[in-house]
Amino acid sequence: MRVGFIGCGNLGSSLITGLLGAGSLRGEEIIASDADESKLEGLKKLGVEATTDNKRVAASSDVIFIAVKPDVVGEVLEEIREFSEGKLLISVAAGVSTRFIESKTEARVIRVMPNICGLVGEMASCFSAGTRATAEDRELVKKLLASVGEAIEVEEEAMDAVTGLSGSGPAYFYLIIGAMQQAGVELGLSPDVALRLAAQTAKGAGEMTLRSGKGLEELTRMVCSPKGTTIEGLKVLEERKVEEAIKEAVKAAARRARELSR
Repeated sequence: MRVGFIGCGNLGSSLITGLLGAGSLRGEEIIASDADESKLEGLKKLGVEATTDNKRVAASSDVIFIAVKPDVVGEVLEEIREFSEGKLLISVAAGVSTRFIESKTEARVIRVMPNICGLVGEMASCFSAGTRATAEDRELVKKLLASVGEAIEVEEEAMDAVTGLSGSGPAYFYLIIGAMQQAGVELGLSPDVALRLAAQTAKGAGEMTLRSGKGLEELTRMVCSPKGTTIEGLKVLEERKVEEAIKEAVKAAARRARELSR
């Protein structure tokens, strides 16, 4: 199987690197294109065939990932249409529907919303199939995505919510980790120690959520002791309405995804 990637920005390159690291694909099985040659240099070192020619990628691939900005998807699809028949096209462009892609190509289509954490094998992703996609296509996509993290099939109507939550979500956690680091520094820790503690705490909390079998309220109670330190911290977060702010951030990103939809 030959897999092509059109678009090698942060998302496209993180997918390629993650899939290679997981052993799901080998360098010689991948061909990637980007208009910016500088984005291809690192991929060449990983054994990936690289080009600036999107048509070359489409013509020589069985499976094609579209990882360009949403506003140029239509242009790219028109460019590669003549090579699309019989191919599986996987789009990771936010807000671009399977219906739109099917109208521009002859390909079977699956839409994916990943995030950049595939770079380290911890991606959260969802996918939905277009009308021409087969059960085998869905199984292939799920296998590839699951090799670099969590992969969940959803109805396409849910994809805007997925975009706001897990697609944009890493940035929210980076903000929280950065704030915790800065607080640690202000309390006397070195920046490196504070960052490592904050990041590992976020990682551990996520693993506990997924693997402990306990609900969030019970997990919170496990950290809190009566009249203890954690309760004092949570009081501040509640007073500042941090929970509401995070919910509004997710909803704002989802609204923007809907605005981009076509």
